[in-house]
Amino acid sequence: MISIKVSENISISQTLKSDCDAMVEYLTDKDVFKTTLNIPYPYTLKDAQSIINYFEKLKVKSGNITNWAIRNKDSKLIGVIGFHDGIKSHKSEIGYWLAKPYWVKGIMTEVLQKVCDIAFQKFKLLRITATVFENNLASAKVLEKCNFVLEGACLKNYYVKEDKVINAKLYALTK
Repeated sequence: MISIKVSENISISQTLKSDCDAMVEYLTDKDVFKTTLNIPYPYTLKDAQSIINYFEKLKVKSGNITNWAIRNKDSKLIGVIGFHDGIKSHKSEIGYWLAKPYWVKGIMTEVLQKVCDIAFQKFKLLRITATVFENNLASAKVLEKCNFVLEGACLKNYYVKEDKVINAKLYALTK
């Protein structure tokens, strides 16, 4: 497994079938679920296997890893970051989640900066966007620390989750 060092204790690498148990462990946390759009609850082994297969298809299609496992110093998966539909043009939307025990430690900020560097250098992206739920202040703060600019302060009725309409914020980082 090829690993990219982010910091002394954090790296990113391809997601693996062996990551499924960790995904289920962390994504059954209701607090993580509340901050994400497309992660089902309760999260099952079948869900984990499906997303790993999807990431593999994107890799085969593009020839590059565009979704990475975030790993701790023991190489255990603690989160995922990547481009929703891979890289198709000069722009892409990024998304991420991090296991709750690793929140508020600066990990996602470091990982996001590293992945954006890869996207601009290797994939030649010119624009990276991210949308966050309006009330997800922690994710908005991560984006702002990584120099993303708030382009849409309030996207009214942008998402529906659990039959509730949610406003969103749109951030972008350009090269």
